[in-house]
Amino acid sequence: MNTKEEGATRRNHVGLLGSVLGLASLLLPWLTMRESRLAAGQGLAFHDASPLPLAAFILVAWLAALTLSLGRGSSRRSIALGATGALLLPLTLLSAGVGATSCIDPTLPFSRASLGAGVWLSLFASYLLLHGALSHLHTRPLARRLLTAAGPLLVLVLALSGALDELSLVKELAGNQQRFIEETGRHVALSLGSVAIGACIAVPLGVAAARRRRAERPIFLVSSAVETIPSLALFGLIIAPLSALSFAFPALREMGIRGVGATPAIIALVLYSLLPIVHNTYAGLRQVSPAALDAGRGMGMSPRQLSWRVEYPLAVPLIGEGIRTATIQSIGNTAVAALIGAGGLGHFIFQGLGQAAPDLILLGALPVIALALAADLLMQAVIRGLTPRGIRTEAAQ
Repeated sequence: MNTKEEGATRRNHVGLLGSVLGLASLLLPWLTMRESRLAAGQGLAFHDASPLPLAAFILVAWLAALTLSLGRGSSRRSIALGATGALLLPLTLLSAGVGATSCIDPTLPFSRASLGAGVWLSLFASYLLLHGALSHLHTRPLARRLLTAAGPLLVLVLALSGALDELSLVKELAGNQQRFIEETGRHVALSLGSVAIGACIAVPLGVAAARRRRAERPIFLVSSAVETIPSLALFGLIIAPLSALSFAFPALREMGIRGVGATPAIIALVLYSLLPIVHNTYAGLRQVSPAALDAGRGMGMSPRQLSWRVEYPLAVPLIGEGIRTATIQSIGNTAVAALIGAGGLGHFIFQGLGQAAPDLILLGALPVIALALAADLLMQAVIRGLTPRGIRTEAAQ
């Protein structure tokens, strides 16, 4: 029996954990009611926040997920478990939205309803259900894609319907909508632009390290040393010389190059992107089979042709993985760059910390997570498309 067949007959332990956590989430505070965004909150239980029919349906869904997880795995059972997880994701938010609408006191114009610990745990448990189901559906790519997309699409429909408008997080978004759009665009431009510049530098460095033994040690020494410096410390180290340069040469200041802002952020993010790309470029070139190189030489290929037609195509998947890692890392580090005036979604995170406003912090943090996940999925698709068909076939087997 191969690994995939074994996976189809064992119990879904990840789904089982998700089911248990989902049932436990119903015992935690579902909403936190506040008289204002800065006031201390009071927890509201699940059964008080949700209408009885909706609460009963959510409870039955979690019990169904528990039953599906306890049985032996099969494709149908896994699809049913994944569909339950995808459905519980919007149902949890719908319950919170309805509860916020019904429980907010209309006589208190600044009152807020924030998501409680129960909602967050329920959302995490729904993800575990979905992840556990997908891990048992290796041979059903269409089902995997549909289940992956179903939950976010249902949440999007729910948000557009206005059912979540009374939640404090949505109110923060409505009050900062224009700034949110601007900072999101700036965050994407900073992170992806830095990775693009870093890739243009790191790929040639990785090639040089793989080709020349003398270059290997200093290249890895410098790129590894940069990676060990904490982001705030690196930003601080870059600010001082840039400030001195901008004051010494006013033309640089007129070009926008100064000690704070986008310039030091881009330099730091480029430096952080070097190590994963250099390492994977080096590893990708070194893992090329000598038999493939001998076959190319036997066909009469020149060294240049051997590089472009054999080595680089075989190394592309690993190089792509390095760029994927650097991209996700850059999206996270860009949030910290808001501290030096670079902008981005970190603006809301640090503003929320300064005002002790949890939902404003989430307004910056949640999109950063969403961007990282979206970048990860996109890069995986690109890498899959760039991987030679023979390697994809061998990996599938």
